[in-house]
Amino acid sequence: MASSNPEQQTLVFHTGDGQAFNVTLPELEEFVQYNIKSCIDYGTQLGATAVLFVILILLTRRDKRRSAIFILNGLALLFNFLRLLFQCIHFTTGFERIYPYFSFDYSGVETAAYAISIVATVFETLVVVCFESSLVFQVHVVCATLRRRYRRVLFVISILMALLAIGFRMAFMVMNDIEIINLSSFSGIQWLESASTIVITISICFFCTVFVTKLGFAIRQRTRLGIRDFGPMKAIFVCGCQTLVVPTIFTIIQYFTVTPELSSNVLTLVAISLPLSSIWAGATLESRRVESVPARRQNLWQALALNGDSFNQTKQSVTQMTGSTAAQTLCYVDPIGSKQSHDSDIPLGISVEHDISVSSVHRNDSIV
Repeated sequence: MASSNPEQQTLVFHTGDGQAFNVTLPELEEFVQYNIKSCIDYGTQLGATAVLFVILILLTRRDKRRSAIFILNGLALLFNFLRLLFQCIHFTTGFERIYPYFSFDYSGVETAAYAISIVATVFETLVVVCFESSLVFQVHVVCATLRRRYRRVLFVISILMALLAIGFRMAFMVMNDIEIINLSSFSGIQWLESASTIVITISICFFCTVFVTKLGFAIRQRTRLGIRDFGPMKAIFVCGCQTLVVPTIFTIIQYFTVTPELSSNVLTLVAISLPLSSIWAGATLESRRVESVPARRQNLWQALALNGDSFNQTKQSVTQMTGSTAAQTLCYVDPIGSKQSHDSDIPLGISVEHDISVSSVHRNDSIV
C-alpha cells in the first residue's frame, strides 16, 4: 500500500439492489472538471449576451427598433440568453449528480430536468433561425445596388443556404431530444451534431464573404473618390471580417482540443457580432451628424442621460453669455414708424440665443 499512488484510488459504490461498482479517482475528477469548465464557458457567454442586449436596446434609436433586422438580432440575443441560462441550470439537476452519472440509474431524476434539457435545445435552434434570417435580410440590403438578375440569384442562394443550416439544426434538435427522453447514448448522433456545426459555419462564411466583398468594392470606390474617413461602411466591413474568421477558428479548434462545449461559442459569437456591427456603424454615423446638424431623434440612452440635464443646459445657454457672444446675438429694431411703442426715444432690442430663448432689452441711448 505504501508504494501505491493515492491519486489512482478506486472508490466503491453500491446500487439500490446492493450491486457494487467501482469508480476511479481520475474518472471522478474528470467528471467534476468537465462540469466546472462547462459552467465557466456558459456563464461567460451568458454575461456577454446580457450586456450586449442591454446596449442594443439603449443605443438604438426609436425609429430603428421597428426594422426587421433589429427585431431578428434582438431575438437572437434573447434566445441565446435563455439557451445559456437553461444550460447552466442543467448542471444543477439530477443528470449531473455523481451517483446517477456513474451508475446509469436516472430513475431518481426529476421530470423538470428533462424539460430543462429539451428547452435548451429548442432555444438553440431558435437562435440559429434568427441569425440566419438576419443574415439573409442583410445580404438583400447590401446587394440592393446589383443588377436585378444577379440580385435574385444571390437572394435564392442565400435562402437555400439558410434553410440548409436551419434544417440540419432542427434535425439534430429532434434526435437530441429523443435521446434525452430515452436516456440513450449520444454517440449515435455525434455525426449529426458535427454536420450541423459545419453547415452552420459554412453558411456564416458564405454570408460574410458576400458582405466583405461587396463592402470592399464600395470602400475602394470611395477611396478613389477621396473619401478616406472611417465611416459606417468600414465599421460593418471590420465586423464582417470578424464574423467570417472567428467562428471558423472555433469550429476548427473543437476537432483538435478536448475543451468542453467549445462549439457553443460559435452561436454566441454570431449572435453578438451581428448587432455589434449595427451599433458600431450607428455610433459612427451619429458622431458625424453631431458635428454638422444636431440629431432630433435620440436613442434611449440619450433620452435618459439628457432628460435631467436639459433644463440646466438651456438655462446656462441663456445666462452664460460673454461680451462677444452678446454682440453677435443681440439685434435691435428701429422703432420709427412703430405705433405700438409709447416712448419713441427708447428703441426695442431683441436678443436671440440659438433660436431657443428670446428676451427684450431696453436701451437708454439711441443707436443712431
